[in-house]
Amino acid sequence: MRQNSKFIIAAIGATNVTTLTASIDTRGFSFARIYCFANSNVAVSTTSSNNILQDSDDNSNFTTITAAGAGTAYTPTTNTIATTLAKIVYEVDLRGRRRYLKPTFGLGASTEPIIAVELSEPADGCTTAAEIGTANLSQV
Repeated sequence: MRQNSKFIIAAIGATNVTTLTASIDTRGFSFARIYCFANSNVAVSTTSSNNILQDSDDNSNFTTITAAGAGTAYTPTTNTIATTLAKIVYEVDLRGRRRYLKPTFGLGASTEPIIAVELSEPADGCTTAAEIGTANLSQV
């Protein structure tokens, strides 16, 4: 039995940055889970414009999804968050939503941020290595 999802690293930031964005094409999927990580124990930025989620039909004109923004949907903790935990996770029902998602991930200190996404519930299923987002596939 195969998992019917695709996991990709959407963006990896430079070593000493505080903000990272990524554009994610969700075509063919019904659900997205976006993970925002960092390689050091830092807090999330509490500035609302530094942690937002936007969508677009054409991958160029993005509109903020107010219900997913820091300060509106949640209040970012000012506590330092361990590297073993995602700093933010967005769960997005893609039905009726625009094709592209653009998370902006901001941290309270310089680090190496990472944005990853798991796309699931595809219309046609994921059966090949390319369809699940890998160069090599081992099935056990």
